[in-house]
Amino acid sequence: MLSPTVELLRAAVSSGAFAEADRLLGVYRAEMEANWRSAASAEQRAAIAAEVTDLLEWARTATLAARSHTQSKLIHLTRRKAYAGIVGVPTLSV
Repeated sequence: MLSPTVELLRAAVSSGAFAEADRLLGVYRAEMEANWRSAASAEQRAAIAAEVTDLLEWARTATLAARSHTQSKLIHLTRRKAYAGIVGVPTLSV
């Protein structure tokens, strides 16, 4: 029951295109609401809920990892900048 929007959403989150990911979340939500309304059994609804939960957990983890990586790079650049103005101290290349 995997939505075709899932791969697009995963690609957007993976590449850091968060505005596109936000737009795709709206599309995905509409698809899942339609699937929910048309579900014929509790098992189908459970499968929909599991798919949505898995995707959102993955997106959260991927976003937090990207944020952490960016924060680490910022800290490194800030430290590097602190030494850049001192004569005789070579700067590090990233």
